[in-house]
Formats: sequence, structure tokens, C-alpha cells
Amino acid sequence: MREVYFDTETTIFRFCHDDVVGRLSYYESTLGSTEATTLRHLLSHSDHSIIIPREHYRFAYLALDLIEQRKGVVYCKACKRYYVAKELKRVVVGHGGSPFSLNVKVGGRLRRLSKKGRLPAFGGKRYRCPGAHDLIGLVTWKT
Repeated sequence: MREVYFDTETTIFRFCHDDVVGRLSYYESTLGSTEATTLRHLLSHSDHSIIIPREHYRFAYLALDLIEQRKGVVYCKACKRYYVAKELKRVVVGHGGSPFSLNVKVGGRLRRLSKKGRLPAFGGKRYRCPGAHDLIGLVTWKT
């Protein structure tokens, strides 16, 4: 079975080739046509497992999405252990996974923020291993 590896400073991600190719079409608009075309070329011209080069740092968004779908295996370099995606703990970054998931009371706080013109500026997701080491964390939205 062909696999796709993505190595970062703290983690090595391992995904099934078909899962990555299946999600890549969704990310072509996000990653940009040049980077997506390069990734598609890398993935389609190899009959063996492949390591995504570090210069394709935006592949991390695709990796985060696959982890969220509970796909893949993660190697935590701090623990020196492998974890399947379902074992990872999700942590909120900033103001949450979506600007629509803000949990701000309509009473005083939202009114004060909107009067000053400062609404929450960013949010995202982070995953940690059972040993509480950060594996991946990204800002997924900004206002």
C-alpha cells in the first residue's frame, strides 16, 4: 500500500495515498494552483510511498483535515511513539474552529467589542498526543 509522509519538527504524519488524493481536490483552491499541481504531480508519478518536501508547508492544512477525519497515523518525536488519529486530543486555537462558532455573550461583551470595531481576529485547531505534546496547530480563519 502506498503511503504519504509529512515530516515536521515535532511530528511525522503517515496517511494512505488514496485519502490524500481524495482530499487534494478540495484543497486545490486553498493551496493555490501551482502548489496543488506540484503535489498532484508528486503523488501521481510514484508507485512507492512518498515524503512531502518541507517546502510544501501548506500541506499541513490537508494533514490537519485528515487528522480531524480520524485518518492516518502520527509519530510524536517527543514521546517516540505512534498514535492513530483517534487517540489525539483536539484543542481550540484562538477563538475556535470557525468564526461562526464564537461563544460570546450577546449582553455586554459583544456589544463592547462591536462598538470599538474589534471582533475576534482568528481561530483554529491544534492536536496533541496523549502525552500532551503539540503535534499540529494551525490558524484556519481570520477576520
